[in-house]
Amino acid sequence: MARIEPHLRLTETYTEPNFLRLHTRATGGPERAVTIEHMSYNRPQEGLRGGWSCQSLVDGELMSKDDALFIARSYAERMSVPVIYESHED
Repeated sequence: MARIEPHLRLTETYTEPNFLRLHTRATGGPERAVTIEHMSYNRPQEGLRGGWSCQSLVDGELMSKDDALFIARSYAERMSVPVIYESHED
């Protein structure tokens, strides 16, 4: 099971090369706007540049915070992603 970590600050260095970033934002109603991204770092290889890649799994969908965390945990477990960083704006 992936461990859950608090929000990363913009100046913080990522310590994991493979993780999920879960962000929720209040919308004024009972549901929240949810974004879930799978971040992964690829090392440079001969003839290829390395760097970060970001795959958006959910982008601005309305759902509860619990549903968002369920989706993130399920994906992390299925894809063997070790960490979920979460941020919730109220």
